[in-house]
Amino acid sequence: MRAALLAFFFCAIATPAAADRFALTYDGAGLGFVPLGSLSVDADVSEDTYQVRATLRSGGLLNLFERTNLIAESSGVIHNGAVRWRSYSLDHHYSRKHRTINMTAGEDGAIVSVIEPNYRLWGEPPTSEEQRRRSRDPVSSMVAMSIDVGETHRCAGSYATFDGRFHYLLELAGGDIDRYDGGGYRGPVLKCSLAYVAVAGFEQRDAGRRRVPHGEVWFALVPDSRFAPVVHIETPLSAGGAVIRLASFRRAQVDVPGEVATAP
Repeated sequence: MRAALLAFFFCAIATPAAADRFALTYDGAGLGFVPLGSLSVDADVSEDTYQVRATLRSGGLLNLFERTNLIAESSGVIHNGAVRWRSYSLDHHYSRKHRTINMTAGEDGAIVSVIEPNYRLWGEPPTSEEQRRRSRDPVSSMVAMSIDVGETHRCAGSYATFDGRFHYLLELAGGDIDRYDGGGYRGPVLKCSLAYVAVAGFEQRDAGRRRVPHGEVWFALVPDSRFAPVVHIETPLSAGGAVIRLASFRRAQVDVPGEVATAP
């Protein structure tokens, strides 16, 4: 279930016509009101490059079961609206354990990964080389998703993702435009259905990761930006629903080199 939650959490960065810098924070709650932790995202995205850092810290009830501290960083290029990742790193402390993942993608699509400690089992079937080449890292998949929504205002598309072991699809569907007012953002949002589809790298004991019910994600349709940052996420869990809400929203838009205008 951790992989599914992380996949739903990593949904917040942005890209405008020139360059955008976003500082976003989120609060998580289980059963609608029990605190689960917080997520912060710092993104520096221009027309042709992006660099993102996301920090997840568990809290409240979740710490009774599995204390988690996670830092994920990703960078890459954007060409004609297509997001192509180049590097991804994950530093994850959980249940008194520690794992680091570092992956790079070459110009030919080949992926080099260093994982410490390495996985003992790689699933049945394991993720193939072809599946790795077709995928983005988890953070870059969210960047691609937010750019697509920002440009088209539609909930559509399937985003192949590989996190070092698991290969899965994130799929958007549906689509209703509504108003949102909270966490520093006031304006229109696009409400999408979000599906997590397990493909490869999973074991029999990963049954919970294979069968994640559809969730919902709301993208902010920010004026003068082709990027739509996430403001709200809901996903069903075995012990009740989890909700991630925007807690703070800061945007610095760079229109001309050396001149920065800040929008609330």
